[in-house]
Amino acid sequence: MAAPRLAAVYMNDTGEAVQALALRKADTAANVMLIDPFDSVVFDRTWKGDGVTFAALSQVAGDLLSGPGRGPEEAKELMQWMQANEQAWRVR
Repeated sequence: MAAPRLAAVYMNDTGEAVQALALRKADTAANVMLIDPFDSVVFDRTWKGDGVTFAALSQVAGDLLSGPGRGPEEAKELMQWMQANEQAWRVR
């Protein structure tokens, strides 16, 4: 599996994140996508590791399935891993 080329990040305040991270707007070939979710469900069952908050794997899989580019293929790989490693992620 290839490394992802796009970081999709749910934020409560995307404007603040743009300033704090000194991000620049890109019309094409963006590698960071800040998302202001329409529903707080994306923050349900998040987990932390190394000081970073991660979305639930079920949320990530759903987002990848409906995402651009290689997203659907990445979702299939993730779901296969989830099936094989259910004990590792269901407790989160």
